[in-house]
Amino acid sequence: MPEAPSNAMAKTDRNPILIDLALQGGGAHGAFTWGVLDRLLEEPRLQIEGISGTSAGAMNAAVLMHGHTTGGPEGAKAALEDWSAPLGPDRSRLVS
Repeated sequence: MPEAPSNAMAKTDRNPILIDLALQGGGAHGAFTWGVLDRLLEEPRLQIEGISGTSAGAMNAAVLMHGHTTGGPEGAKAALEDWSAPLGPDRSRLVS
């Protein structure tokens, strides 16, 4: 009976999981979305194929995709951080 691949091997052999995101509007909802987006960007197997949003969600989508286009997932995280920086250091409580 053949051996099952190790977890490390299984992760590299799989195709990325393509996801589409629809981001909702509303100031507080838009702010809490940053934490979710940060987490999704940390997943190497996930690839954002499409993104849309309304109101605050549209702003998050535009900033995320601009950063992603210029610097991949790390660029997207940096762009979201830069864009939200004027909210002050307490933003960390929204991203966990």
